[in-house]
Amino acid sequence: MVTNILFAILTIISIFSGIKFGYFHSHTPPLPFVISSLLLILGIFLIFLKIFLFKNRTNFKIHLIITIVNLIIVLYCLSPLFN
Repeated sequence: MVTNILFAILTIISIFSGIKFGYFHSHTPPLPFVISSLLLILGIFLIFLKIFLFKNRTNFKIHLIITIVNLIIVLYCLSPLFN
């Protein structure tokens, strides 16, 4: 449960920083991309460890939804349609 709370808070920070600073920069990767990329990598790793971390199926579903939201943010930042 603590993992889901931490992931949710960092995802909200990522979305807020994207709204405030933008999702695209010219020379450096934007903050939402960096946060969401790290959360995505960590989230996928934690999905493989789901046996030890998520005893409850609801917690696993919440974690999966948050990981998918971070994937959408990363794909949005990488999308050439919005640059």
